[in-house]
Amino acid sequence: MKTRYLFGLLALFVFVAGWCTKDQFIKSGLSNGRFDGSLLEYMEAPGHSYDWDSTALMVRHAGEKMVRLFEGQDPDHPEITFLGPTNHSIRRYMLENNIERVADMDPLWCEEVLLRHVLDRKLYRDDIPRGKKAGGIIEGGMECLSLGGKGIYLFTMRGSYGTVQEAGAVRIYCVVKGTNVDIDIASSNIEPNHCVVHSLGYNFTLNRDLEIKGKVYEENYIYRGSNICLLPECLS
Repeated sequence: MKTRYLFGLLALFVFVAGWCTKDQFIKSGLSNGRFDGSLLEYMEAPGHSYDWDSTALMVRHAGEKMVRLFEGQDPDHPEITFLGPTNHSIRRYMLENNIERVADMDPLWCEEVLLRHVLDRKLYRDDIPRGKKAGGIIEGGMECLSLGGKGIYLFTMRGSYGTVQEAGAVRIYCVVKGTNVDIDIASSNIEPNHCVVHSLGYNFTLNRDLEIKGKVYEENYIYRGSNICLLPECLS
């Protein structure tokens, strides 16, 4: 009897572990997402280097303006949301462009790239309306403009749990304005003192997935009623 009981517990553990690894997750080292310090301090904190050390180097290399912003000392932007590219995204870009060190990048370019990922207020996951994207049409959600002038469309969806629809975790989905490019949000609601961080998935490529390829349209989204159309025929 005891053997069967222990076997049942082991099976349950394996089952739960399988669910926990189903979605990509950026390890923050925090159980509740809160960090008592600035965004820059969070990225440079012990235990966070695996995901954030190159991002922090980009901030410092971009200059004092970016350092103030990421330290929460910019009076024009006291609270921000950071759609944060992690080390994997930055290193992939460096590898593709034969760049050995972050210090070899153009500081002005680093500033421009970072600002594309910053929104001028705290935006928690629960602040983002529910929506969906199907066949190039986005329904619901919200449109945001980054400090770098990049239009970003955000919406949330509740996933399934096993075979039960709408019973899983709520996740953020991101679409770049002017494209049909989806950007994966791996972890959300990481919260330094002045900021909310939604970390981008490891498959995000720096300076490629937030760029508009091909023809640039004055109005990149075409509204069909209350929805947004991303189909090529809407953008021609």
